[in-house]
Parts: sequence; C-alpha cells; structure tokens
Amino acid sequence: MLRTIYLASPLGFSTEFIGYRERIKQRLALAGLIVYDPWDNERTEELARKHREAASINDSIGRRGAFLKLAREIGEYNEQLIVAAGMFLAVLDGMEPDSGTVAELGFAAALGKRCFGLRTDVRLCGDFEGLPVNLQLLRFIERSGGRMFNSVDELGRVGDT
Repeated sequence: MLRTIYLASPLGFSTEFIGYRERIKQRLALAGLIVYDPWDNERTEELARKHREAASINDSIGRRGAFLKLAREIGEYNEQLIVAAGMFLAVLDGMEPDSGTVAELGFAAALGKRCFGLRTDVRLCGDFEGLPVNLQLLRFIERSGGRMFNSVDELGRVGDT
C-alpha cells in the first residue's frame, strides 16, 4: 500500500524557500512516503498561468473576480489532495504559523488524518511557557496520533508511524 502525506506550508510564496521545501520532501521520501505538495504537482504550471492571466487584467473588478475564481479552484484542489493523503505534515515555523497551513491542519485533523507538525524555529509561540505552538494546534496534532518535530532530519520517524 502506498503511504502518502500532504505537505502544508507557506514555503511556495517565496523562491528562497524552495530549497527548504525540497529538503523536507526528500526526507519524507527517504522515509518511504509519497509527498502531496500543493506547491509542486501536476497542476502547478496551469495554476501559475491562471495567476498571471488574472494579474494582467486591467479592470480591478474583473481582476478581483478572476482571483476569486482561482482561489476557489486552488482551495478545492488542495482539499482533494488532503482528502486523498494518508497523513498530514504542517510546517509551523515563524512567530505565528501561516493561517492557510493552520486551516489545512484543522481540516485534516477533522477528517481523522494523522497529523504532524514541523517547527524548526527556536522561538516559542505557544499560549503557555514551553509550548512550541498554539495549544489548539498541539492538541489536534497529538489527538490525531501525530507529534511535533524540531528538525527536518527527525521527519524520518514519520515513516515509522
């Protein structure tokens, strides 16, 4: 049986993060997992083309309408990837984890997916002393049977679950 994992992250918003995202994906692949990456899949070029087309619309109302249509299409596609994946990994670096990543984690947890968090950021952003992330994020990760990881290398343990 193929073991799959959805990689939720804000790491596609900047080309500077591509190397980090690729390291995460390589480590998961070494653990025997097929990675569903919403930033890099069979629809990446098509969606990038649609984004460029929407951005080129001079009329602001038309441009907003095109972006809304594209946002719905991307959201639906990401939803399908999350539903299809066996597990879920959220990259939770930053002072406040990315809202889209957090929303996807909540959705995956509600579906009963085993969820994991990766936080390499040394700053804590939890509600209480010592918590690496928001208490509700930690709750949903642990409730799902998953756990937090502090380094990309530790992700090799995802394959053991």
